[in-house]
Amino acid sequence: MKTSKAYRFRFYPTAEQAQLLSRTFGCVR
Repeated sequence: MKTSKAYRFRFYPTAEQAQLLSRTFGCVR
């Protein structure tokens, strides 16, 4: 799952995506 998320984020590293990723990571943590 982590790899998939990393790949997606790398595919389109945008401000919105970054914020979404940050939120997801915070929830996961």
